[in-house]
Amino acid sequence: MARPVRIPIAGTEMARVRFAISPVYEALQAVDVLQEPGKHAVHLPWVRWARPLLAEVPGWEILAGFTARAVRPGVLVPPPDVHMPALDEELDTIRAADPGRVRRYFDNNGAPSDRFQQEFYDDPPAGLARLADVLRRVFDVLVAPHWPRMLGVLEADIAYRARVLADGGAAAVFDDLHHDVRWSDGELRLHGPGISEAVWPFTGKEVVLDGRALVLSPSVLGWPDVCVNTKPVTSGLLHYPARAVATVWETRRPAPDALSALLGRTRAELLVQLAEPGTTGELAGRLGVTAGAVSQHLGVLRGAGLVATRRDGRVLLHLRTERAEALLG
Repeated sequence: MARPVRIPIAGTEMARVRFAISPVYEALQAVDVLQEPGKHAVHLPWVRWARPLLAEVPGWEILAGFTARAVRPGVLVPPPDVHMPALDEELDTIRAADPGRVRRYFDNNGAPSDRFQQEFYDDPPAGLARLADVLRRVFDVLVAPHWPRMLGVLEADIAYRARVLADGGAAAVFDDLHHDVRWSDGELRLHGPGISEAVWPFTGKEVVLDGRALVLSPSVLGWPDVCVNTKPVTSGLLHYPARAVATVWETRRPAPDALSALLGRTRAELLVQLAEPGTTGELAGRLGVTAGAVSQHLGVLRGAGLVATRRDGRVLLHLRTERAEALLG
């Protein structure tokens, strides 16, 4: 059995642990999902939609050459420096990466395996610029049409982790991230697949934060795996699957036209979604709108006697009232 990756977290480093969302990571993962759809079975509805669009993304194959490697270049997944950086900000960070990091990546993880990778090694700035351009096209064509709903799920996940932190502290947050992640004796331990140490390239590695932050980044297209930067240059970075990722691809039951005309499309769809009680974040994820927008619409529906809100521990659950049931009926 392979030994876990270890991330020791000292007191000052614990105070700097934060959450952030990375649009560029979703673009990189989009290519990985298309290459290995069986591994990412929950995303098959998206795969069926996305595959016919690959012709609109020239150069996507060069990204596939990196997602297929056992270890990916850290320059392609920069740690977000704010809660949710703009895609262009992340791409600028990639373009400006240290050329020496590119060459060290190949020196430490195997020689270039295709023509582009060799060109990348020989001229890192040009290769980084091209990779950033391809990531932009992947995002625009394959991710952006679904980004509002994806963002709703990601924001809902972070809101959930904040509640876990309030109830159980940082250790509870770490233990709840993923079944391969455990907190023990002052360090995070990432357990890889049940294979021998000779096969898993990360076995026994220690991630040295050196006083820097650890960024926990939920992902939709990263499901079902965790991904960690084992040699952080700035902040440490751990990607993990967001909760309820499958809801992104669910086909929503449309609200009746008459009800939409009466209440507005979003409020009518909220009532339809409340066939089961839900939190504000969960509803935002289902509808692909912000939690703030959902909160405002729920306030109007509550004032009209169509929605009731009940507290369940630290969680507020919203549900339809009898008046709403009669209206829908």
